[in-house]
Amino acid sequence: MIERFGGKKKLIIGVTAGVLIVGSVGYYTYIHQKPAVVMDHSAHQMGAMPIMAMGDTVTLDAKARQLAGVQTAQAAVKALSKDIKTTGKIAMNESGRTYITSRVEGRIDELYVSADGETIAEGQAIASVYSPTYIAAQEEYLLALESVQKLKGAGANVVQINNRLLEAARRKLYLLGVSEEAISQLEQTRQAKDHMTIYAQFGGTVLEKLLLPGAYIMPGEKLYSLSDLSTVWMYADLYEKDLADIKVGQPVTVTSNAYPGETFKGQVTFINPILDDSSRTVKVRVAMGNPGGRLKPNLFVNVAINTPLGETLVVPESSLLDTGTRKVVFVAQGEDTFVKRDVVIGKEADGYIQILSGLAPGDVVVTAATFLIDSQTQLGSGSMAGMKM
Repeated sequence: MIERFGGKKKLIIGVTAGVLIVGSVGYYTYIHQKPAVVMDHSAHQMGAMPIMAMGDTVTLDAKARQLAGVQTAQAAVKALSKDIKTTGKIAMNESGRTYITSRVEGRIDELYVSADGETIAEGQAIASVYSPTYIAAQEEYLLALESVQKLKGAGANVVQINNRLLEAARRKLYLLGVSEEAISQLEQTRQAKDHMTIYAQFGGTVLEKLLLPGAYIMPGEKLYSLSDLSTVWMYADLYEKDLADIKVGQPVTVTSNAYPGETFKGQVTFINPILDDSSRTVKVRVAMGNPGGRLKPNLFVNVAINTPLGETLVVPESSLLDTGTRKVVFVAQGEDTFVKRDVVIGKEADGYIQILSGLAPGDVVVTAATFLIDSQTQLGSGSMAGMKM
């Protein structure tokens, strides 16, 4: 009985060992004969679409292109213009700033313009000054005039000397700022005035009244500081990337929140030769007309400068891949093949980018799904992603 049980045990062990051996051999054969599949993450997301990458060349079939959303456009010669937008600040026209000064010494008894911000016209009376110098000059002229009239029948030398003295006295009154009309009135009345009226040599807006009534002034002393606000300057800050596009004489358009819907025109007159190191900007000065004085100094404005870039070869901005060390596009060769190509770029404007070299007119470049295509080239030469067996 024991011997029969031992025989059955050996038979069971033998059968089990055989099954294990056969199973192991079958599993080994299955594993080593099954085709290998390389699946990248992007291909898996697109439903295992067929993609083949060979170095810088990527091949996509029709379904893969549709799933990836591949779009293309032709490189073409196109006229571009670049819009530079920035902010600016209105300032006074420094070339229009002046001082009204006195030509005589004396005491200011009255100022006819008393507040900052008032407008003075050229030739307007602005002050009344008691001036001993003015009184003496009038009396000197009256004496010379009397001598000419009394001695007009004297010898030629005397008449000539008297006429020269009269002309010198008259010229002295001119130098003091006395008008021709005032001299004619002096000749008629034959009485010297004790107060002299000072007239504005220039017109403009009063920035500052520099003296008060009762002050004693000397020749050349400043009475008012003026600025001609019929023209103003506007200063704008431009980043260094835009400097090559700005030139003196370029037209500028200005808008302000103070005047919605209105535009003001100006022209670039000066570009600062020094770059601000902290902001990396350069100040540009724009001269602007200011009818009605609406553009007030210190007003903030929005600035737009349109720069024509001429006709050049361009592609859509979305077609460019900038890796940091390379600037590349993918050029379509047929419907399903795309080749990476290095390019040299220029300026960007209107959604396009200038191509200086690397492409020719008519070349078809990828404008959408460029990152997906580029990722396939990173897998290495001869890789196949998502290929169905």
